[in-house]
Amino acid sequence: MEENAPRLRDIAAAARGENLQYWLDKLGPVTVRFAWAAALLGTDIKQSLAASISAQGPDQADDSVRQLVKARVLTSMPDGKLEFVHPLIATSIYQAMPASTRTAMHGIAASVIENAGGSLLAAARHLLETHPDGDDVIVKKLRQAADEHLAIGAPEAAQRCLRRALDEPPNEDDRATVLYELGCSALLTDPVATARQLKRALAEEHGLSPELRVDAVFRLSEVLAHAGDLNAAAELCRVESARAPEGPGRLRLEVAHLMYLALGREEVDRPSRSARLEQLSLALPEGTGASQAVHAMRGWDLMLRGLPATEALREADHALEDGRLPGALEWTNTTWNFELPALIGLTFAYTDELARAERLFSDAILGFEIAGWSGAHRGFAYFLMGLARFRRGFLPEAEDFLRRGLRISKRIAPDIPLQWNIVGVLADTLMARGKIEEAWELTREFAFAPPYHPTAMLIPDTATIYGKLLLARGDRQGAITQLTEAGARLDDRGWHNTVWAPWTGYLAQALAPSDPEGARVYADLGVQRATRFGSPSALGTALRLKAAVSDGPQAVALLEDAVGWLGQSPASHEHAHALVDLGSALRRGGRIGEAGEYLYQGMELAQDCGADGLIARARRELAVSGLRPNRLRTLSKDALSQPEWDVAELAVLGIPPQRIAERLNLPLALVHRRLAAVHRKAGTGPDGLAEALGLPEADPGQAD
Repeated sequence: MEENAPRLRDIAAAARGENLQYWLDKLGPVTVRFAWAAALLGTDIKQSLAASISAQGPDQADDSVRQLVKARVLTSMPDGKLEFVHPLIATSIYQAMPASTRTAMHGIAASVIENAGGSLLAAARHLLETHPDGDDVIVKKLRQAADEHLAIGAPEAAQRCLRRALDEPPNEDDRATVLYELGCSALLTDPVATARQLKRALAEEHGLSPELRVDAVFRLSEVLAHAGDLNAAAELCRVESARAPEGPGRLRLEVAHLMYLALGREEVDRPSRSARLEQLSLALPEGTGASQAVHAMRGWDLMLRGLPATEALREADHALEDGRLPGALEWTNTTWNFELPALIGLTFAYTDELARAERLFSDAILGFEIAGWSGAHRGFAYFLMGLARFRRGFLPEAEDFLRRGLRISKRIAPDIPLQWNIVGVLADTLMARGKIEEAWELTREFAFAPPYHPTAMLIPDTATIYGKLLLARGDRQGAITQLTEAGARLDDRGWHNTVWAPWTGYLAQALAPSDPEGARVYADLGVQRATRFGSPSALGTALRLKAAVSDGPQAVALLEDAVGWLGQSPASHEHAHALVDLGSALRRGGRIGEAGEYLYQGMELAQDCGADGLIARARRELAVSGLRPNRLRTLSKDALSQPEWDVAELAVLGIPPQRIAERLNLPLALVHRRLAAVHRKAGTGPDGLAEALGLPEADPGQAD
């Protein structure tokens, strides 16, 4: 106890905030100056640096260290460096320094650290504490330090450096650039501050260079769009593209203008935008960043319009290099930002190329984590992956990703488009799992109801999801109102994709009891549009929804076709739904044996999807049929069984199911069942099956 008494007294003195006189009386002025230098350095103190800062030679520094160690202020470490015995002592000594002395010594410390080969980041910590003096060299160093902080994922530290650089201040020619850099540094952490600083940079009399002005406008438009003001983002890019000189910068802003028009809730002239995208896609040299950006947007545009899925996929593929994102469109590339790779992935997700979509979205999650982008970017990546998993029918996994994204969005701000997107798909996922009331409570919690977001288009169509939920809860009139309005709005824009917004099929179901003829009209319209689009899941779902408003043999025939199409798609929940619907229709027609086979298949697949409501429905149908619900089996989503692989190898050669059945000596129904499992597990339709399984493409005529 006696041995520790001096140390305890110093700690107590530090806790009381003892002043300069206490330390002068205890250590003397020369030793105190060395202690001040050590306190400036903080931790991991090198004696040589502290000696240079305190202007002491080697012998004098040795003597100061001996006294400080003896007084239990410092302790010597095995590697020769020094540390304070307790952080409170270091704080007390630092705070006891006269303000003018402390400021001057910070300036000396910055120079000493740089001259000794220390990092700019270590020196910048001291530059922050010096008095502003209009020194352009200090401004340059602080800007360089900010770049290094951003490179290691420390935006707050970068902002401190840039704010201090503005206080210096920089010369008039550099002020706008520093404001621009400060705005960019806050992009991921404080969008409001970003918008404020970028607006100041754009308004400076001695403004930005043309290249930086384009970038500042692009980033400001990004902030406005993420905050939900798509109209302002589009208008800003339109105005600035008109004043920008001819070249890549103007083209970049024009493409951004077209993108924000597409992502806005309302659009006055969609045909003109589509025509301009087509014109640009033909005019721009292939392989350039601008060309790839335009192809990404055009693929998305074709998909939403419900034009053939093959055309949308061709455009999306043109945006890639060897099947992967090019450098210009990588998730963390700030030239075009993350919206464009997201549009490519969403185009894949809505054209049955779900395995490709998931690979892109997985890269997004990893890329954002490596870059330290833990806010809205990661939340958006979780949303995209959740959407892809929902489309594929992996419902528990979809729910997990979506809830992760929702937690992030709640920390950012209420009512941002990201939150609305997540709530919509999460509600759809809960409905697919049979949790109707939980989905309803979710929408109540987040006010997910008309009039929805005032300016942003939400992904997928919000009104369709809400109308579907009202229908599931038995509110047919409310569903009719919502789905009719949704259809009118989508038709005004020429968006006819029935996978994106299956409003026709659900409106048909809502109308069926009161207006069966009107229901059939809408159901037929859905099938016509799905046929034009041509993806297996679009056709299968449209046929299933039409069967819901049809009777007897017609319903059975429609559902048999639906099962056939969905068996070629990766949309496993939709496939399970069609199987159970077909089993139910067959049971009602008295075909109990056939009904049982489809109900068992549908129940098994529903379990694989986590669709508890569909499982319960299949069990009820089996019970009504007098059949005993069998023990559910678990299917693997990660590997094909050998019988499935045998069928897959023949399918990728272009051999039709009937010929496969003959070759393998199997019933045709079993071949269809195995093919459906192959497509579901591979996450792709027939066109992408060879690539997904790593098998060679069929040569023309090979199936003969």
